[in-house]
Amino acid sequence: MKRKQAELNPNMIKIIISSLFLLLLSSCIITNTPGFYTGYNRLSDKDKKKIVFVNKDSTISTFVNNEKIYAITGKQLRLCLTKNDSSIVYFWGPNCSSKSCISIAACQNYCTSKNYNLYVVADYYDIQKMQNQNVSNFPMLIANEQYYNKKYANSLNKRFMNDLINGVNLNKEEQYNRFLYFKGDKLIKSKSDMFEE
Repeated sequence: MKRKQAELNPNMIKIIISSLFLLLLSSCIITNTPGFYTGYNRLSDKDKKKIVFVNKDSTISTFVNNEKIYAITGKQLRLCLTKNDSSIVYFWGPNCSSKSCISIAACQNYCTSKNYNLYVVADYYDIQKMQNQNVSNFPMLIANEQYYNKKYANSLNKRFMNDLINGVNLNKEEQYNRFLYFKGDKLIKSKSDMFEE
């Protein structure tokens, strides 16, 4: 007795092949999206010279804004915060367009008027936008991917944040806020909107 072979409809085959192609294509788009990776490996040699990977044992409190971008650890920033009465750490996304992402100039103006020291930590590399926005009193900072041995921006920034807040537990919503308020090196609050009272 012969078994009847199942035949695939030619339209069904086209749908399956199209779906697989779109799935493959979308995975390539996701991994090349700014912010998925830190973007350091995609920088030109000229742009890489603008990045300073700071030794983990160095202090950063005496840095001045010289248009360089400093790759540091969360512990280094926490130590720097001890030198100040009040500070705001702004986790800035170069391509972020949400209402919580404001220009660094507006952020610096607010901090100056309220007597906060401002520290801007970029989520990932976008040299042109970093240079255009590098107007705060302190130089632009970024998590040191060599120290943390991470290339994915999200996991790198989580490790940096954990070192910065030194074991303080933030709820899920607070973990993604862009503005952290410190008294010395102690986290006081986390906000998504700097101007919200």
